Amino acid sequence: MGTDSENPVLRNVLISFNLLLLGAVLKPFECRLEATTEPAERTAVDEAGGLANCSPPIKEQPMVFHHIYNINIPLDSCCSSMFKSSGEEVSSEDDRLAEYTEQTSDSESQVTFTHRINMPKQACKCSTSLPSLQELLSRIEMLEREVSILRDQCTSNCCQENAATGQLDYIPQCSGHGNFSLESCSCVCMEGWAGSNCSEPLCPRGCSSRGVCLEGQCICDNDYGGEDCSQLRCPAGCGSRGLCVDGECVCEEGFTGEDCSQLRCPRDCSGRGYCVNGTCVCQEGFAGEDCGWLHCPNACSGRGVCRDGLCVCEEGYEGQDCSAVAPPENLRVTGISDSSVELAWDSAGATTEYVVSYQPAVPGGTQLQQRVPGDWSSITITDLEPGVTYNVSIYAVISDVLSIPVTSRVMTNLATPQGLKFKTITETTAEVQWEPFSFPFDGWEISFIPKNNEGGVIAQLPSTVTTFNQTGLKPGEEYTVTVVALKEQARSPPTSDSVSTLIDGPTQILVRDVSDTVAFVEWTPPRAKVDAILLKYGLADGEGGRTTFRLQPPLSQYSLQALRPGARYHLAVSALRGANESRPALAQFTTEIDAPKNLRVGSRTPASLELAWDNSEAEANSYRVVYSTLAGEHYHEVLVPRDTGPTTRATLADLVPGTEYGIGISAVMDSQQSVPATMNARTELDSPRDLVVTASTETSISLAWTKATGPIDHYRVTFTPASGMASEVTVSRDESQLTLSELEPGTEYTISIIAERGRQQSLEATVDAFTGVRPITQLHFSQLTSSSVNVTWSDPSPPADRLILTYSPRDAEEAQQVTLDGTRRHASLTGLQPSTEYLVSLVAVHGAVSSEPVVGSITTGIDAPKDLRVGNVTQESMMVYWSPPIAAFDHYRISYRAGEGRTDSTALPKDVTEHTLHHLEPATKYEIGVKSVRGREESKLASITAYTAMDVPLGVTATNITPTEALLQWNPPLSEVESYVLILTRHAVAGETILVDGDSQEYQLTNLLPSTTYMVSMYATSGPLTSQTISTNFTTLLDPPTNLTASEVTRRSALLSWVPPVGEIENYVMTYRSPDGSRKELIVDAEDTWIRLEGLSETTEYTVRLQAAQNAVRSGVISTTFTTGGRVFANPQD
Repeated sequence: MGTDSENPVLRNVLISFNLLLLGAVLKPFECRLEATTEPAERTAVDEAGGLANCSPPIKEQPMVFHHIYNINIPLDSCCSSMFKSSGEEVSSEDDRLAEYTEQTSDSESQVTFTHRINMPKQACKCSTSLPSLQELLSRIEMLEREVSILRDQCTSNCCQENAATGQLDYIPQCSGHGNFSLESCSCVCMEGWAGSNCSEPLCPRGCSSRGVCLEGQCICDNDYGGEDCSQLRCPAGCGSRGLCVDGECVCEEGFTGEDCSQLRCPRDCSGRGYCVNGTCVCQEGFAGEDCGWLHCPNACSGRGVCRDGLCVCEEGYEGQDCSAVAPPENLRVTGISDSSVELAWDSAGATTEYVVSYQPAVPGGTQLQQRVPGDWSSITITDLEPGVTYNVSIYAVISDVLSIPVTSRVMTNLATPQGLKFKTITETTAEVQWEPFSFPFDGWEISFIPKNNEGGVIAQLPSTVTTFNQTGLKPGEEYTVTVVALKEQARSPPTSDSVSTLIDGPTQILVRDVSDTVAFVEWTPPRAKVDAILLKYGLADGEGGRTTFRLQPPLSQYSLQALRPGARYHLAVSALRGANESRPALAQFTTEIDAPKNLRVGSRTPASLELAWDNSEAEANSYRVVYSTLAGEHYHEVLVPRDTGPTTRATLADLVPGTEYGIGISAVMDSQQSVPATMNARTELDSPRDLVVTASTETSISLAWTKATGPIDHYRVTFTPASGMASEVTVSRDESQLTLSELEPGTEYTISIIAERGRQQSLEATVDAFTGVRPITQLHFSQLTSSSVNVTWSDPSPPADRLILTYSPRDAEEAQQVTLDGTRRHASLTGLQPSTEYLVSLVAVHGAVSSEPVVGSITTGIDAPKDLRVGNVTQESMMVYWSPPIAAFDHYRISYRAGEGRTDSTALPKDVTEHTLHHLEPATKYEIGVKSVRGREESKLASITAYTAMDVPLGVTATNITPTEALLQWNPPLSEVESYVLILTRHAVAGETILVDGDSQEYQLTNLLPSTTYMVSMYATSGPLTSQTISTNFTTLLDPPTNLTASEVTRRSALLSWVPPVGEIENYVMTYRSPDGSRKELIVDAEDTWIRLEGLSETTEYTVRLQAAQNAVRSGVISTTFTTGGRVFANPQD
């Protein structure tokens, strides 16, 4: 059958016929279809007259291929309906044959294929044999071979470069209404046809997009018509009474309307009426067949002039016929209060009077009327209920004829709430109270708005409530409290007042780390913003008053210093803002008792220690003394009662000699015990005692003694001859006697023995001895003072039984005699006169025999000045006083030194007993000494310690004085200040003591009484020093009355009330201005707290000012404003 790719177009034609025939045969297979085809080919004759299947394409005559197929379909087949011709149906003379013709052509190649298929309407009866189908298939194969041959011939020498292209399964059918284009492989339809095979007829102009094309004819939309739906249709086709032009009817004479269905009136009623079935219905004032002439209704009722059919009414009348009285115009509400309404309108000159009618806009409301002259254009309706809606009507009246009313609906204001006051105010709550209303309304609205407008609380309350307690407020916050009455959508004018919640004070106060003089206080700061924290403390019994510290926030702790040990204190911490002080947080604490001070050893022996200490400042009952050796042995505890003086003493006995003890002393008061004051002290080593000479030879001396009881290492014996060359010998601690040998004959020896332990040595025991026989030969004087001397002598040999010591001034007749034990080797003479020569003699008695006296003389020293004291102490000087000594002397020498500084001294004549020290430093400790001088001899130094005074703060003044406050200011002294003490007094009242930090130069006094004279005394302190006191006086201002309120306000009077000031006053001065501008002043007694003002003008605003007066002093001014009421209408009518 040839290659498929050589001529696709021809193959497509062949396949198209194959499918058509197979569809006709196979689809109605159940009908036993029998179909036969009879090909009939027309031959083409070329110019030579030969027969050819393919002709070269020329423009004058195309090459045409004709194929005729006759298909016989059995009579009973239903398949004939399946064959549809894609081209135009061609009828023939034989009505039994249906002919379908298809052409395929190419305009450029001039190749045309014509296929005609004859399908008879009637055929032989259906055959069920298959050979006919086989025959049909054979014919189709033969047809394909013929087309293949034709394709080969066309490809080789006919179609040239314009060979057909396409797919095998595509069948080009142009239905006889177009040509097939080989270039585009599609039909090119003739005008009026469309579709892929040019089988669809087109409508004119596409029905102008106003209809649907159906089988070549336009089915137009409702409003359009014409062959191409381009013409607008007229309503009802103009009813055959006009012409339709562009969709609108042009009616014939006598008709009108959209569809020319209505009869026309003459002259269209002249535009002064409307046409009904050809008849004019004229407007008021017009008449005639065409409403062409004018007339006025009711002849204008005789109250006007008819012009062009219209009544021009006289003044005061209106209406088409001037029969009605003209109502007032431009009714307006010009003012509303809680009990009145002001109305205004435009008045007509002819009106004789106006009737004003008003009644509450509720069922059953009473209607009231008022009549006013016709020249009025306003009225004030009074005595109305607050918060009530009224229907107001105003009629104009002429000759007893009323106009129609002009009406207005107006609601009176709700009355302003009165009597707003505050009952209870705390840190977070405020209880408010106000006066109730006597008329019905919906409720109240109360708001608490902070001064800074941040946040706030708004609450709505029932109308029966007139007291409200608002909780959850901020401490120390100023609020504007506003109360408004509510009724429906109306709100009364507000009444407002300011209230400040109390500032909350510090909380959770804690006192810790309490010692004898210090306590540490902590607290939680207040939430409110405050100016200061006041810390006040004092002794529980009230002694010494209370000390106040003004601390700056946000400080939340403070250390209390210089407390009294062992004392109970009351403490209060509060917050302060302006003149408002919060409730204090309270606490109590007791300081520890202080330990004894300056613990010292007065004297010590091998078996005892004498202790002394300065008593505690606390009132301790006794002292617990605990002591033991450092090794922890010999632990003892003793309770020592407190001595009455500044010092308490105790002696620890039965101690181990030469042993160091640890000692602790605590003060005891009731159940309290102080921390101990501690020290270490060592007992003296026990000395060997009773040293005696037991035997003496020319070259030896035998000694004996009593052993030391304490632990020692050994004894050391020293013996010194008169020549002065001393010798020593060490003796075992177990020995109690010793013989010194190889001594010089006939020589006096001074022998001493001490006990030693380590570096510690005991007191020595001494004896004088002679080799051979030794008398007492000389007295030795030591430790000479102005009133005493110590006398020593050598030990006689053999020992004496007793000794007699005699002494007296050289020129005295009487002498004093002292008998001593024979073992004594020294004596102290006391009570001597200063600067006096004394004769001293000593006699040794051996049995009944007395030795020759040994005589010596001494002169006592000069005595020191007595009763040394200071006075007239200033910052840079002080006076030193003393009493002169007894002995004669040449002059005094006075010396003084500041701390560790240089010592200055000067000589003073002997006849002076006082001296002023100049150029000293303020607040400085000085050591001052005075002694008497004679030649090179000087007395003992009489000394005293003194402080110069502190320099005083300067220029204390009180400024910024108000009724309750004043600011103290001063210049500090040059010396360092720990604190200032302020004493505030008034009249005979005990002063309040205030402690101010030493770095401050000012202090704000608060909570003062108004109109009161205060004296402030102050001095500076630094340790034990205080400066001189300076003072100033000031008087607080007179405080004004408060809460000035106007109530019971009527047309001619008002009640003014106020809260009196705290301070004492003589009277009040009240001023207000009258309507004529004159100022009126009233003097009100001090006992009065209200006054009623009479004779006021109606509907007038008054400003009242009030101040208190005392002598020539006046307080600040408070004021309030109120407006008197208006007059009630004199003749109301129901």
